[in-house]
Amino acid sequence: MEYILAILLSILGAVIQTAFGFGMGAVIAPWLLMINPLFIPGPLMLAVLVQCLLMATENRKNLDIRGLESAFIGRIPGTIIGIWLLTLVSEEVLSIFVGALVLLGVFVSITRFNIKPTQTNMFLASLASGVFASSTSVGGPPMALVMQHEDSGHIRANLAGYFIFGSIISILAMIPVGHFGWEQLKLSFILMPGTLLGFYLCTKLPLQRWERFMHPGIMILCALSGSLALVKGVLDMMR
Repeated sequence: MEYILAILLSILGAVIQTAFGFGMGAVIAPWLLMINPLFIPGPLMLAVLVQCLLMATENRKNLDIRGLESAFIGRIPGTIIGIWLLTLVSEEVLSIFVGALVLLGVFVSITRFNIKPTQTNMFLASLASGVFASSTSVGGPPMALVMQHEDSGHIRANLAGYFIFGSIISILAMIPVGHFGWEQLKLSFILMPGTLLGFYLCTKLPLQRWERFMHPGIMILCALSGSLALVKGVLDMMR
């Protein structure tokens, strides 16, 4: 039942990621953490990588690699910091960190700070994204914040391009420190069917018509997920 739930969550996450360019980690990471902590961050990150490869192919006309150069540079030190953090924190602290990060992403989306995608902002957002993604699999909010006022096609394509690069860097960095091995690879395969199915289902949806209705729902789901992870981490620490 736990693996079936993980597959259903990956379907949900893939639909959200395809529709908005980010959100798979933010929505399902807290739930996967409760099913099996080993799902975070490696297996979920590999699922996001596959998802983003499909998205980049689907939206390749809007992909601007040159505009992502500073983001690529910022991802490398961010990943190093994130891996270092991953070796220090306990499962309880990680749960609290994930929950707080997701709630922060919800707050940012609601307040809609007008941050422009300059080279400096892209670098700083990518640095933060690398830290968060490598430690919790939730690396989308910082980059999505910087790009939130761009065209929807541009957002989907360029977030996908960025996450492909970032996911590969983070996964490669996890291997030598023992956070991505055979066990994590096997868990990754559990998420793949749902990831592929979710992407396929979302390509059949009228995204332009539904986006204004889906965003409030995603914010509510993210808030619930983040709150649950936060409460779980606090209660586990008190035991």
